[in-house]
Amino acid sequence: MDFALDPEAAAVAEAADELMRRLEADWESTFAGSGFDDAAWKAFVDAGFPAMPLPADAGGDDLDIDALRPLIVRAGRDAVVTPLLGALTAGLVLREDLGAVAVAIAEPGSALGAPQTVTLADGAVTGTKIGVLHADVADVLLVAADQGVAVVDAAATGVEIVRTTSSSGWGECTVRFDAAPARVVADDAGRLVDVHRAVLAAYASGLVAGAVARTAEHVSTRHQFGKPIAAFQAVGQQLADVYVIAATLDLVATAAAWELAQGRDAAHDLATASYQIAAELPATMRTMTHLHGGIGVDVTYPLHRYFSLTKDLARLVGGADRTLEVLTCS
Repeated sequence: MDFALDPEAAAVAEAADELMRRLEADWESTFAGSGFDDAAWKAFVDAGFPAMPLPADAGGDDLDIDALRPLIVRAGRDAVVTPLLGALTAGLVLREDLGAVAVAIAEPGSALGAPQTVTLADGAVTGTKIGVLHADVADVLLVAADQGVAVVDAAATGVEIVRTTSSSGWGECTVRFDAAPARVVADDAGRLVDVHRAVLAAYASGLVAGAVARTAEHVSTRHQFGKPIAAFQAVGQQLADVYVIAATLDLVATAAAWELAQGRDAAHDLATASYQIAAELPATMRTMTHLHGGIGVDVTYPLHRYFSLTKDLARLVGGADRTLEVLTCS
């Protein structure tokens, strides 16, 4: 496996870097309205990013997940919250433009695994999905069910969408379906679940990379006893531990995206990435908060955004115990 970016991925990375440099992050935002960074989402749409996985005849660039990964990582690196993750997941799986789409996979008692309780029968969906990002502002919902994947109009009869509490306030919802009319688009939900997990892993990889970069800058410029605190052995050891976690997640997330793009089984790498997100990233963020001192817990300081988003992701993928169980069985 070659980890060097191919020309398509390199072009995506360059475009994402250029756009992100132009955006100004509002670190005090709590996403109270739409549940995401409105200005960033508009910029992404204007740049054509959500359409990149679509075929050329649908106005897209026909890119697979390995080529799109640099874009997702870059969004995570700046802790930008938008509906991009759901839009790319839907585009990669269906290869059609659904407009504003939210991906519904997790269920009570079952995080990002195969659907257990949501049923699809006679053109209707019944059951409950949790952790559905930006469902309350979506046009349609892409739903993983027991008999496949369905597209459900968010305003359809039998659909109830409720915004739920999260650490970051990133527009997370519970969606209840009561025989909601649906359009069946796939016989198996496996591809949708795997792609969504890979997209979340790429975003988490960028998230921890961004926090590491900010922490490295802080300890290099913060002085005590006449020298930067990065020069102290204890700080250096903690930074080394943080780097190992960040590099490990980046490795498995990259491998999973490549395997999916090649049509290979990515189950083990996806399980490893989910475990890293749930079990290792929260502790890693706490270490970086500690290295920042008191400023690290200030809600107006960037690290607070990274920390809260990591907590939400750790819960969304299933938590440490459940992801370890999945990993040992993969």
